[in-house]
Amino acid sequence: MALGKIIGVSNAAIVNWENNVNDIIGENLVKLAQYFGVSTDYFLGLEN
Repeated sequence: MALGKIIGVSNAAIVNWENNVNDIIGENLVKLAQYFGVSTDYFLGLEN
């Protein structure tokens, strides 16, 4: 999975996030927001 390599996490971490096994927290949340060009508040459901 390319996204995991780009943000520096394992494929298992991505799968666990997708399946709501683990929450995306801390630095990983920031990296994802930057990659997708959105704010962390967007990921947290605090803004549209």
